[in-house]
Amino acid sequence: EEAVFIKAAELISKYKKITVKTGGGARSVESSLMEEFLNLTDAVFVHSPTTVGIISGNNKRNMTVGGSKGSISGNYAMENCELLIVIGARGVCQWDSSGTAWKNVKQIININTRTEDALQYNRTLPILGDAGAVLKKLIETLKENRISKAQEGKSEWLNTCIKKRKEWENYKNTIFKREKIFDTKWNREVLTQPAAIKIAVDFADSIGAYKIFDAGDVQANGFQIVEDTRGIKTFTDGGASYMGFAPSAILASAFADKGEYTVAFTGDGSFIMNPQVLLDSCSYKLHGMIIIFDNRRMSAISALQEAQYGYDFKTDDDVAVEYTKIAEAFPGVEGFFGGYSADELRGALEKGYKAKGLSIIHVPVYYGKDEAGSLGVYGSWNVGNWCDEVQNEKHRLGF
Repeated sequence: EEAVFIKAAELISKYKKITVKTGGGARSVESSLMEEFLNLTDAVFVHSPTTVGIISGNNKRNMTVGGSKGSISGNYAMENCELLIVIGARGVCQWDSSGTAWKNVKQIININTRTEDALQYNRTLPILGDAGAVLKKLIETLKENRISKAQEGKSEWLNTCIKKRKEWENYKNTIFKREKIFDTKWNREVLTQPAAIKIAVDFADSIGAYKIFDAGDVQANGFQIVEDTRGIKTFTDGGASYMGFAPSAILASAFADKGEYTVAFTGDGSFIMNPQVLLDSCSYKLHGMIIIFDNRRMSAISALQEAQYGYDFKTDDDVAVEYTKIAEAFPGVEGFFGGYSADELRGALEKGYKAKGLSIIHVPVYYGKDEAGSLGVYGSWNVGNWCDEVQNEKHRLGF
């Protein structure tokens, strides 16, 4: 209806601090269309874990991921905007910090094909329809009404957010430089998970591979690190918390008419839940790579337990598994030890890529209280002891 788009244009014209937040329903939106809309509205962009790459990671308006496991810049853009434009998203705890991410939002425009998702928040103007089609119509309406908020170099909102993005980049680089930490489980120095994932992501990007992230801590650190610059090259389990997703999903490239080389990022906890791809890869001639980041535990749960109760319970193990030997029990699968340093890991990745079939890279990584072992948490989460606090905040905000 024309009136809906005119109302949306009026809201865009009214507010100075605008954030566009995308969910999985926005994955098919063309980068050029999204960039035009962001420039026209002088908005900044925040993506969900599932929508890395809709616009380039180095775009000045890209504040990267936001939510419970977000970023300094992404969460700043969510918490300080006045007008929020949601595109193709449903209510998920990690996506919007269990509904408490909108500290200063006065109005929401929610674009979705599902009525219940378009109306998940109060103070919302819903626009029902395909994300790309709606954005095209919104752009037409803005132009027809001569609404263009682009202020080259003069936008206080954009400039402030860009500073926060630089703060996030500086923080990440500080973490990446602490490559190794002594780990009590391994009884020696091992790579940190952020450093190891960054090395693996850079390698995957250098060969043009697709990246699939499993549930758990590997995924959480992964979508804080990944910044695709050539379209969508990353897939995650999208909040389903399906342990074993990545090594299962990688098999799709063996079935495709034109399979693309794919790298699966998984933890030891997730991999051990579903290692069936080792068998399937022999039957279907899978050519790809699985990297197992092994901290001898289900670290996402360990961290939640420690944060809420000060103690982790039944989430670690005392068994050092040699995953390379498991891999080599299957004909056509090759196992490589990722080592204890950045150079060793890079060498193992090179060897794995040259393998003719499926390769398994086993990388011991750190888990512990040292802050350099993770990229941190930046939002609320409606879990366990935090429930009352988060629910009270949701009522305070009125969403």
